[in-house]
Amino acid sequence: MAKTLLIAAIILGISRITLAQKQEALPMQAIDTFIETQMRKQQIPGLSLAVVRDGKLLFTRGYGLADVELNAAATPETVYQIQSITKTFTASAIMMLLKEGKLSLDDPVSKYLDGTPDTWKDITIRRLLTHTSGIKDYINEPYANLRIETTDEEVLRETAKRPLNFQPGERYAYCNTGYLLLGMIIRKTSGDSYGEFLRKRIFEPLGMSNTRVVSWRDIIPKRASGYLLQDGKVARGEFIAESILSYPGGGLLSTVLDLAKYDAIWQSGQLLDESTIRQMWTTAQLNDGSRTGYGLGWGVGDLRGYRMIQHSGGHSTGFATKYALFPQRKLSVIVFTNQVNSSPDPIAQGIAGLVDEALTPPAMMKEKAESDPALLEKLVKAVIELSGDTKDDALLTPPLRRAITAETKSTLASPLPSVDAMKYLGSDDVTGKEIAAYGVISSQLRYYRMKNGDNHRYFKFYLTSDVRVAGLTLWDEK
Repeated sequence: MAKTLLIAAIILGISRITLAQKQEALPMQAIDTFIETQMRKQQIPGLSLAVVRDGKLLFTRGYGLADVELNAAATPETVYQIQSITKTFTASAIMMLLKEGKLSLDDPVSKYLDGTPDTWKDITIRRLLTHTSGIKDYINEPYANLRIETTDEEVLRETAKRPLNFQPGERYAYCNTGYLLLGMIIRKTSGDSYGEFLRKRIFEPLGMSNTRVVSWRDIIPKRASGYLLQDGKVARGEFIAESILSYPGGGLLSTVLDLAKYDAIWQSGQLLDESTIRQMWTTAQLNDGSRTGYGLGWGVGDLRGYRMIQHSGGHSTGFATKYALFPQRKLSVIVFTNQVNSSPDPIAQGIAGLVDEALTPPAMMKEKAESDPALLEKLVKAVIELSGDTKDDALLTPPLRRAITAETKSTLASPLPSVDAMKYLGSDDVTGKEIAAYGVISSQLRYYRMKNGDNHRYFKFYLTSDVRVAGLTLWDEK
């Protein structure tokens, strides 16, 4: 992704900056340079960014082109398909109905939807919200033709015919079908479609005037065009039927400015109370007692020892998005792009680190001398064992072992690390911060960089107080 695309248009496409009333000394030149570099590397035509701090819009900018053919600049007002960030809205609607006593999270889906099979008897609303239902994903497996219009009822009928991928609560597997079914439950219990419910209960109260359900037919001012990479070049995104594109798991259009208003729910306590938000930001528990990295409509993780509540979105129509909140730092970062093969997550984390040094991500950390060579040898051994069939409880926690899939093992093994190849970046003491991996509390996070072909591979280890590996995250970046 190192090729250059539309350099002049991208670099000169900065539209404006708006600072919060309380001025802060911001490294704007560094932020602009970072964004422009990422856009060149990832071949992103257009990007819009908003950062919220202490409940106020700190700054917002647009970079590059919302529409390449029309040479239309991306701005903070550009309208993007936000894709799966929509799930946070659908989950919020469910929680509002819960507070009103119209449903329970542990109600079986069959209480609200007709035609569910006996195999679904243990599938609850909670299982749909947390992607632990076992239901097949009609978009990603897939069994629906994404170019042909369908109805929610048809999706339900076709899904009901198919066996579950696993028993409810057995494991986590991202499932868009679950959120389509949640939309049907919202309609059943409230009398409104999920889009109408959101308009009345969230968009209008928060003044989100540019947020709405996707429509191909409607004229929507400042709408971005979507793109993808094809043979290394930018091409138009794919056509997806409106009934599929507009579903409750990914069907909203919005702007970064509107998402900054939405942030008031989470950072300022509007519309949802603290106990409800706490539920949404608590990771799901599986049948074996271990935990996933996903709550009720939100991914739950951490950055540099601080909680990171987040959701991303992306689809072949040509958009990739990221919304990341750091509640302990009172900071939120919103990144929308119009190129589906892009990775907005490192962009959001990089911006967070530039605004708040405490959140500097591993990719921006400098290599230093290893502080504990014996521990490094142990961590390398842990990766090697995880890529095989280890049963070493002295080295690895059981929940981590159970969570490793065949696909993960393959990734870990390509290539396997060595002590000499692993470059130490630093560590964070997270004792007492309730940072956990698969439900196991960690006391230290440790970061490494390793050369992997043209990329750098990053390793983040979660270590327990008795120095076992409770979790491992790895990712590649240029």
